[in-house]
Amino acid sequence: MREFRRLPPLNALRAFEAAARLGSFSQAAIELGVTQSAVSKQVSTLEQHVGLRLFDRFHRRIELTAEGILVARATAESFSTLSSGLANIRSSRPEKISLVADADFVQCWLFPRLPRFERQYPDIRISIHVEIALLRAPDDSNCAIVWGQGTWANQRFEPLFANSVFPVATPSFFENLGRRPRLSDLRDRLLIHDRSAKWWATILASEGITEIDPNLGRTYNQTSLCLVAAARGDGVTVGDEVTAQHYLQTGRLIPLFGLRIPSPEAYYLVRPLKAPDSDAFRLFRDWLIEEAHEHVRWFSRFWQA
Repeated sequence: MREFRRLPPLNALRAFEAAARLGSFSQAAIELGVTQSAVSKQVSTLEQHVGLRLFDRFHRRIELTAEGILVARATAESFSTLSSGLANIRSSRPEKISLVADADFVQCWLFPRLPRFERQYPDIRISIHVEIALLRAPDDSNCAIVWGQGTWANQRFEPLFANSVFPVATPSFFENLGRRPRLSDLRDRLLIHDRSAKWWATILASEGITEIDPNLGRTYNQTSLCLVAAARGDGVTVGDEVTAQHYLQTGRLIPLFGLRIPSPEAYYLVRPLKAPDSDAFRLFRDWLIEEAHEHVRWFSRFWQA
């Protein structure tokens, strides 16, 4: 097997390339941030390595020898190729966006849509950290999607969409009644609560229903669990437009009793006040807002049907 001689030291190549390009040891020293003596020593090291004299040295100037011209050409081409290769590697690395978001929003709304964004922008990667009942954006987050009323200090935020809540159950849940179900057909044990009895208490009070105790039934700490339980026939839960949309689209759940109550909260895209907006983030934001607009249009058609 042929034995290849080891490559020259990189510092020696850098010093030689700069001196050859600039025609001066002193100018090369300024560019590299070293002394003229250091450049001269590095060039001598390279000459010893290749066994050739690369510069003719005069009192106030240097000139490349014939061999030095060939080495200078090869060195310049090699450095150029290396620089271009590294630039291509850097440019091909996907840009990343770190998103913190409410777990129910991610699981029920964002995650099913995310492949569309990644197909449209294959060089952008979304990293997601979910929090249960996220009430504000963490101070160190790149961006966040938070459920609330837009009252956060020292943060930029813009609403994605408002929300309405409504009772939902499987289409067959009240089929034995032989008629359209009424709120009074409910029983305490059928109630499924999302974290608290707040919405069931609000709904029952709005209709003047007092014989049903809104505090009874099952309670789960995630909306997604409430929807799964309702879809398998465990009871009736209070759904919302954001998390229940897929269930309504597929017919696994249907709204009941003709009741729909606007929520004072909404989902917001939240950013730290001084966080810079990258091109990748702006693309993600624009895509997110368009998806939110399509979501609103879908529900407008749904409620009118």
